[in-house]
Amino acid sequence: MIEFRTVSLKYGKSLALNQVSLQIPAKSYVVVEGPSGAGKSSLLRLLASFEAPTRGEVTVTGKAMSKMSRAARAHFRRSVGYIGNDVALLANRTCFENVALPMQIAGQDSKEIQARVTAALTRVGLAKAAKVYPDVLSGGEQQRIAIARAIVNRPQLLLADEPTAQLDDVAADKIAQLFREFNQANVTIVVATHDPERFRGWSHRMRLSSGELESLDTRGGA
Repeated sequence: MIEFRTVSLKYGKSLALNQVSLQIPAKSYVVVEGPSGAGKSSLLRLLASFEAPTRGEVTVTGKAMSKMSRAARAHFRRSVGYIGNDVALLANRTCFENVALPMQIAGQDSKEIQARVTAALTRVGLAKAAKVYPDVLSGGEQQRIAIARAIVNRPQLLLADEPTAQLDDVAADKIAQLFREFNQANVTIVVATHDPERFRGWSHRMRLSSGELESLDTRGGA
């Protein structure tokens, strides 16, 4: 379980999150909605431990992130797949090499890398793009490569910031279905989106407004 305990986050004088308290149980499927500037991206960056709270505490299975050793925090990050709103693909590497990067950093065997990268590209419908460079792909296709990179290491926690924003309806529905399948395989999913209705099957749906948790629904989405 991940827990926010009265968490606030400031960037300079700007308050991105204000005293947010919430719990994200393991294996849950969380949809985070709200207008631009509501704090959705900040929430995900805190979950990924890319940022530290200005005030309050983020805990993982009861242990405060601020008290984790550097090695423990690195271990946690290896269990996280993160899809940012900037795809951040490396232009001088093929799509296969971009997707393989997390596995290479983790020291995985080359045969395992070959098999899992191929499987990840196939799951996002871009197996044919393995040998090409990102700049020949459309924005939506680049987003799907970024999703493949996020799932290739079989994360326990998958964080996605507007993952379908650049996709057409068909591709977006396929990605939403992929997230449901991962959640059914016991991966904890947190999706920040302006299109919450697309992500059916959620266990938690929360709305942020001006950095505050405005509502939290745990009834589940059909």
